[in-house]
Parts: sequence; C-alpha cells; structure tokens
Amino acid sequence: MKWVSILLFCVSYCVESQASQDSTGIYVHAVLQPKGEEERSMALRRLVSLAEPLSYPFLEAVSNSSLYVSGDKAVTVAGNAVYEVYPGVQRTTLSVESLQRVPIGRADRLVLAPISDWLNIFQPDAQKRALAYGQLPDTAGAAGVRILLLALQAETDADALRAGKERYFALMLNNAADNAIVRAYIDSLRLNEGEDATSILRAYAKRGDRPEQTGVYATAQANAIDRHYTFLQRVQNAFSGLSLGSILILVSLGLSIVYGLAGIINMAHGEFLMIGAYTTYSLEGFFTNVLHVHNGNWFFIAALPASFCLAGLAGLLLERLVIRRLYAKPLESLLATWGISLILIQTARTLFGDLTAVKLPPMLSGGWAIAPHLVLPYNRLFIIVLTMVVVGLLYLLLFRSRLGVQIRAVTQNRGMSACLGIPTRRVDAATFFIGSGLAGLAGCAMTLIGNVVPDMGQTYIVDSFLVVVTGGVGKLAGTIVAGLGIGFLSKVMEAFFEAVYGKVLILLLIMLFLQFKPKGLFPDKGRMAED
Repeated sequence: MKWVSILLFCVSYCVESQASQDSTGIYVHAVLQPKGEEERSMALRRLVSLAEPLSYPFLEAVSNSSLYVSGDKAVTVAGNAVYEVYPGVQRTTLSVESLQRVPIGRADRLVLAPISDWLNIFQPDAQKRALAYGQLPDTAGAAGVRILLLALQAETDADALRAGKERYFALMLNNAADNAIVRAYIDSLRLNEGEDATSILRAYAKRGDRPEQTGVYATAQANAIDRHYTFLQRVQNAFSGLSLGSILILVSLGLSIVYGLAGIINMAHGEFLMIGAYTTYSLEGFFTNVLHVHNGNWFFIAALPASFCLAGLAGLLLERLVIRRLYAKPLESLLATWGISLILIQTARTLFGDLTAVKLPPMLSGGWAIAPHLVLPYNRLFIIVLTMVVVGLLYLLLFRSRLGVQIRAVTQNRGMSACLGIPTRRVDAATFFIGSGLAGLAGCAMTLIGNVVPDMGQTYIVDSFLVVVTGGVGKLAGTIVAGLGIGFLSKVMEAFFEAVYGKVLILLLIMLFLQFKPKGLFPDKGRMAED
C-alpha cells in the first residue's frame, strides 16, 4: 500500500508541475545555447530555485563539467557510453566523437554547491549513486522527497536502490508523527536490510521529542537487525571455512596417498602447489602478451590441466632422482625434501620476484547474492565444485580402476604386491605424479583467492600434514572429513581469536584428539591394523 501511495503521489505531482517543466526546458536550453556567460549563470540559478526533479541529472552533468550537446540533446559521457540527461536519464546510441562539450566555469559549478548532495544520486555510476544516497541529509522538505522519488523510479541497480530506499524511509520516519506510520517506516527499514538501518533506528530512538513506545520499538528492531547480521556473518564464515577446507583437501589428497604408499614425509609437497600457481601466472602472461587473447577466461581454463601436469611432472622427477633412493630412510628423506623445497622457493623468487598476482577471470568475478549482506563469491564456489569433482574422479581411480587396485595393494603390503607381479616402481611413479598434480591443481585454485608468492606452499604444508594424520594415513574419506573440519575450525577460531592464536588452539585440539585416536578418524582394520 505504501508504494501505491507513492506512485499516486508521483502521478499527481507530474500533473501539477507541467508548467514548471516547461520553464525548466527553457532554462536548460539557455545553459546549452547561451547568449553569454551571464545568461548561463542566471539560467542555472533559476534551475536551482525551481527544484524540478527532472533537471537534476542535467545539473549533475553541469556540476561534474561533463555536459555535452548533440543537436538539441543534453548528454553526458560515462566510460564509453553516452546518456541523455534531460528530461530524465536514458542511454543513447550517439558516439563520443559527435558530441560538443559545453564549457562550464568554476563560477557555474559554485552555483550548484547548495544542492551538490542531491545531484550525486543521478550519477551514471551505480556504486557512486549508492554512496551518494547514504550521504543525503537526514531531513529534507517536500522538494527533496520528490527528487529522491524520481531517482528511485529510474534506479536500476539493486544495491543503489536499497541504499536509496533506506534514505527515503529514514526521511519519512523523521518527519512522521503518527505512531502507526512511524512503526510502518521502522518495519520498512528493517525489511530493506540497508547498510545504515541500525544506526538510523538507534539515532531515532535517542531523540527526546519522540514517544517512548516508538523509541523502544525502534531499538528492538535495531537489535533484531544486529542478530540477523550476526547470523549472516556466521553463514559467511562457514562458507569461507568450506572453501578453505576444499583447498586443504586438494593439497592433502596427494600427500595422503603418497605418504600412505611410500611412508615418505615429503616436505616439498607444498612447493608443487607453488608450481601450479606460477603455471597459472605464466599462462596469463602468455595468453595476454604472446597470443593477444584478452578474454581472461581462456588462460584459466588452460591453466587447470597445465598446472596439474607440470606439478605432476615435477613430482615424478623428484621421485625418480631423490625419493626412490630414500624409501627406507625416513629421516634422510625428510631432510632431502626440505632442502629441495628451499631450492624451489629460491628459484621461484629469482624468476618471478617476491609478489605477483593473477587477475580473476571474468566468469568467476562477482558472487551469488543469496540475501543482502550475504554474497557467496563465484571464485570460492568454483573451488568447492572443483574439489568435489576431483574427489569423485579420485574415488573412481582408486576403487574402480586397475591402477587404483594396484595403488591400494602396494600401500597395504609392498612386498606381497611385488610377489604378485605388481610393478611397484611404476605404481610409485604414477602415485607421485597424481599426488603432485593434485597439489598443482590446488595452486591454480589458490590464485583465485590470494597472491602468488614463492613460499605460499609453506602456508599449507603443516595444515596438510595435520589433515592427513587426523583423517588417517591413505584414507580418502578421512582426508575429506579432516580437511573440512580443520577448515571450519580455522574460520570459527578466527572469528573469536586472532589468526595466530586460532592456529595454536587448532593444533592443541588435534594433539588432544590424537591422544585418544592415534591412527586418525579412519584407522586400518583387521590384520593390517596390527602390523
């Protein structure tokens, strides 16, 4: 009913102000085609005094010195687009080259200073309009309300519309006297879920000239908004924990099957993640500078298999040259792979520097707005989906293929597998290729949410080992559950403590857990568990 009354108000206003619009058109023409500077200044003063809402987009272009004329049309330029600014705002097909700039002096802009706050809500840029709505004064007369309603009628951006409606409800709330109307606008502010709703309601409740019951009601609604925002923040943290857990799963899956197969603590496993990230960064430069493909989606699509293959080949090379000679020497293998990780880090620093970044592909920019203040970014959704696909494919490989049977056999009993004719060396090589490739794929995914630095693998290697040990060595289900659990716990702890203290608490919880279940969530069962 409220918006029906607003519509009726606007219709009646348009009928009553036809004469004012005719005068406005005369003054707009005087600004575009003046007989002198004095006539332009006088016309601008008359436009300001008329306070005709339809002239405000035109005056905004004057204020920003971005007013152009094409024939008898007043237009402005925003980016590469041309917009007609009187009467109303609409996009045109005019080219920028066909426009003639209208010279606007400083004195002309000073004439518009008293209404500058109202002019900004007619800017072509939606983000600037959303910001401008929030900067409008808390009180306004009938002319200000009419101007705001005109802007809301033409508003096309959801965020800007929400900000504008919030300002409208605030203006009407501060001018309302009847308790029922006051409650209606308080409810409207709560349901609109704007950025400043709680501050507006609490400021209203503190005013001494308001009835106590409406102040109490405003405070109660502000508290309800705060509880709702707290809930949404928890959902956002849970989603962030899910995406972090997905990254940990991608990194830990390869580490789990390698550690379960060979019993090797590969301290260089995190550097395969770094290799995947730098592969993505290099492909971005190759597509842009060499192939001249400026569509940012193609390089990332190519980077997914490339990062897996290059990191897998690096793992295969490491297994052939170093780890193959250290299968029975766990301490030596730990020290050797740690030294290799330092070499790889310094090599990446020499080649690429200390800090680089990959541009987010356009197809993964933005997010899924489930509700105001709750947006699930597409890049994190992609990471979650990618992890689900990888887990499904790895399950098929391990439990529905000949290679998977051989990997599980060698993991359980290498000597017996060799006696049965399984080529254990080939199985080792294939496992290192797959495990390292999964880390490289995780590195490619990491470029969507963070910078690319030489020691980025060190950030996740400790957490990955915790995931493997907590879930159970070589257990796919354990890796998934432990990765998600540690990811969720990390975000929950960060919400209550600083990041460093959160990490310490997670480590203490894992240590306490391992005291009761030293073989992880999914230990071996049967005779193998006794060996």
